[in-house]
Amino acid sequence: MLRPWKDGCNGLIDLKPAVAFVMLGDYPRGPEGRDPIMRQPRRPADPRTLLPWAWMLLTLLGASGKSDRRVEVAVDSQGGVAVSRVVHALAEATGQDVRPPAADLTLPVRGLAGALGRNLLRECLGDSVEIDFTRDAVVLLLPESLGRDGSRAAWRERLESLAIRTEEAAGRRARHAMRARASYRPNDPSRPTVCLVHGLNSSSGGFVHMIPLLEEAGYGIVTFDYPDNQKLDDSCEEFRADWKAFREAAGERRAWSVLTHSMGALVARAYIEGPGRGAGDVDSFIMIAPVNQGAHIARLQPVLQMISRMSAVKGKRTTQALAELSEGPGLSADDMLPGSAFLKRINAEPSNEAVPYHIIAGNLGVLTAEARKRFEDQVTLLSRNAGPFAVLTQAAVGEVAPILDELTDGTGDGAVTVASTRLPGVPEPVVLAANHAELIRAPLLFADPGPVVSMPWILRWLKEDHGGAPAPAPRGD
Repeated sequence: MLRPWKDGCNGLIDLKPAVAFVMLGDYPRGPEGRDPIMRQPRRPADPRTLLPWAWMLLTLLGASGKSDRRVEVAVDSQGGVAVSRVVHALAEATGQDVRPPAADLTLPVRGLAGALGRNLLRECLGDSVEIDFTRDAVVLLLPESLGRDGSRAAWRERLESLAIRTEEAAGRRARHAMRARASYRPNDPSRPTVCLVHGLNSSSGGFVHMIPLLEEAGYGIVTFDYPDNQKLDDSCEEFRADWKAFREAAGERRAWSVLTHSMGALVARAYIEGPGRGAGDVDSFIMIAPVNQGAHIARLQPVLQMISRMSAVKGKRTTQALAELSEGPGLSADDMLPGSAFLKRINAEPSNEAVPYHIIAGNLGVLTAEARKRFEDQVTLLSRNAGPFAVLTQAAVGEVAPILDELTDGTGDGAVTVASTRLPGVPEPVVLAANHAELIRAPLLFADPGPVVSMPWILRWLKEDHGGAPAPAPRGD
């Protein structure tokens, strides 16, 4: 039998040294050449007696080396792995007839977002699968028993669930298009069309409180949804292409009104002041809280995005986590920063003189003027006592001030300043006592139906721009 070696190799725990000792017959020597374990004079090993031992140990070693199946799935140059390839590789390796997701997405496995992607993948596959991540591949080690006998049904369910959740998450992208509600009537002068374009971290669902009011007033609604975290140039191109394709498919010949919220104004402006200039297909352009001159608070978008993704992963909301992680970094936030290349380019174009422009801004932030002053006083005191770091502290204050303007009552709506909504050659914004979401009463803050502070102005402008008699001015005009 095998016994502990003097140097600490215990039985079969360390088999490779054991094989060496057995094959060579070179046990550690004790006093007077005796074997310290057997307490007998050392004798030369007989190869014939060692062969069974060698065969047994080598068999054990071979079995140990084959106890796991190794599956590798390549990581792309952006540090992502295709979920469909993971499902396919695992199903094939374990003999499961599971169809990979038809609509695929890529899950990040490198970088900061990759940490969440790796955790999500581990959560989806369970503890029985060991996962390692190299620079070029995701390495999956599968026990020989996985997918067989008693574990077959549970393992199949895991793979099918991952495939289903992936298709659901990818389906969210399919909703990125221009769509008509039942109220839409092409070429019907009695029911003018209003096209709604949402902003950052939102969708057409953000207009849920406004849509019924517009439809009750006699307007047909078309919505445009787009991936709000991609480059704005891409979103602008999608709007142009979808606008043209939708109108051609519907045989639309009448002009539409365009109503936007926040970042959506930039998406629509790129068409109205670019390829749509002179097309005569827009008869009214209403911008609610537009980010025409940018927003410093957009710097916080990566943080907000990461918080949302972490919450989805931790809360085991797999479909949401897959969808958000596969969307990549929030590139549109960079384009919204004041002075960005995108804003410089779009603001270099004049407004479309053939289209009436209207702007609504809010001045109800998340900080009162008194709270802001107390904050600034504390920071000023800190900078005076910072010694050699005073200059750095004062510089930090300079960076924070524009964000405070966006957050403070009187100057901003919690996301964009009144000043940043303005456009040269366009009438001054109508300023309402509401925050960024309250201007459209987005469901982010309001789950129940209720009044929308901007609606009187919107309905008045729509009626005027469509050639009707002006509606009575809202109170406070």
